[in-house]
Amino acid sequence: MPSPIAQTVRSRSFRDLGLVLPAATLVLGPVGFLAWMGLSRGIGDLLIRTDDLGILPTVGRVFLLATATTLLAAIMGVPLAWLAVRSDLPGRRFIRWLAPLPLAIPPYIGAIVYQILFAPAGPLNALLAHALGLPPGTRVVSIYGVLGAAWVLSLFVFPYIFLLAAAGLERMNPTLEEVARGTGMSRWAVFFRVTLPMLRPALLGGGLMVFLYAWADFGVVSLLRVRTLTTIIYDYIQGTMDWAVPSGLSVILTLITLSVLAAQLRIMGGGTYIQVSGATRPAALVGMGGWRLPAMLFGFLVLSFALGVPVGVLAYHASRLSIVEAWAFLSRQTPFILNSIWIAASGATLVIALALAIGWLQARGRLGRGVSTLFQIGYAIPGTVLGLGMVGFFQTALPWVYGSPVVLILGYLVLFVTPALQGVCAALAQISASLEDAARGMGRGALATFWEVTFPLVRPGLVGAWVLVFILCMRELAATLILRPPGFDTLPVRIWIHTMDVGPVPTAAFLALVLVAVVALPWLGLVLVGRRGVPLG
Repeated sequence: MPSPIAQTVRSRSFRDLGLVLPAATLVLGPVGFLAWMGLSRGIGDLLIRTDDLGILPTVGRVFLLATATTLLAAIMGVPLAWLAVRSDLPGRRFIRWLAPLPLAIPPYIGAIVYQILFAPAGPLNALLAHALGLPPGTRVVSIYGVLGAAWVLSLFVFPYIFLLAAAGLERMNPTLEEVARGTGMSRWAVFFRVTLPMLRPALLGGGLMVFLYAWADFGVVSLLRVRTLTTIIYDYIQGTMDWAVPSGLSVILTLITLSVLAAQLRIMGGGTYIQVSGATRPAALVGMGGWRLPAMLFGFLVLSFALGVPVGVLAYHASRLSIVEAWAFLSRQTPFILNSIWIAASGATLVIALALAIGWLQARGRLGRGVSTLFQIGYAIPGTVLGLGMVGFFQTALPWVYGSPVVLILGYLVLFVTPALQGVCAALAQISASLEDAARGMGRGALATFWEVTFPLVRPGLVGAWVLVFILCMRELAATLILRPPGFDTLPVRIWIHTMDVGPVPTAAFLALVLVAVVALPWLGLVLVGRRGVPLG
């Protein structure tokens, strides 16, 4: 017969699991619906239409797009991180602060910008046509296609690799590199044979994020006319109410995504890595010498293309509207802006509340890592696929919820609880459980202990995580297009519709600039708060 202690532990485990099981159902329900529809009907219909839909060439095209995006992002992010952390380059601290900011610009906004620049009558093609003696309006360089989409995507996702590489370089023990230098290795040899291997986990993690982002992207590939699995799914949903083929495509896309995750886990688990403790002293800065000017030019070009050019082009084209026109247009868009803000704020608040519950239960050993792993599936699944699954799931299981903004908020919860968990767990890891035990020993209850001891200590980290999730919700396009109720448009949806209908005109640029401002201001505020000593989460 189980002891009273064992019974208490078991009942507590069931109770704790019951706190997060309804949320976990939000992942299992849509994924299970897609699997049922896809395996029961969709795969058969899909096999019949494989040639018509061009599935195999499309998969190859998306793989090429994701690979090229990852390589370009690494080419920009890794050298920039090394220059910001390890070199004596003038302005390296400015680079360290500025390089993450392209994350505040949604990639589909970048696609609009480079559509403007690379238009046949745009400034770049006009300049090249004039230099080559070609007729005005000749398209010399095109941004459309796989390579153009990969370049645009890489400009706005390379900060993922930059942030992880910079953090890895800061934590790395400089003694290992100094020993290698003492054996006669050149600086280049030390970088490629010592530094890069120790950065392998960080680079794999950042590269995986970039690869999956490019694999699941919808906005950029739609605007730059690259046919991918996500665009096929969306076009099919818009053109027919038959769920079979979209469900079959969603199953294939989900399986490929999970295979990439499994491969990454196998590489990380099977390799041998040096666990580097925090350095007792910072690494000596490397003098750039004759490479100083090329390095400064490299940093200037990357940050210009990823940050300066988008903001400048949007501002220039938005300025073509008169003040009266801009104000009248903004007043018509105000309901969509308010929709975006309140739905993103609601989603971020719900996400942080769930992440805090899961993170606290895991940190106290009362919940396994299976729940957070489950939500990683939701984070890895493309927004188009998740939106399709949630529509079918809610229509079948919870029809009274379907058709309301609640579905959109729940979609954000599934998509973004994983990045929120990372920030919450990092904040909780800095708090010793003995503080809570001491409060409990003084007669405080569990809830009082949490609010009086735990919550004040993790609040700065929660603020950082909330801002991150708010930004992600404000930027989200693919799932929002599918999950939004009729007539409930958000700012990203209006930008996408406006651009697809009439092209990158001044009104589209103005809308895009508004979104960039709404997204960037919380990030800049968080950075300024962090400079005063509050952790960024």
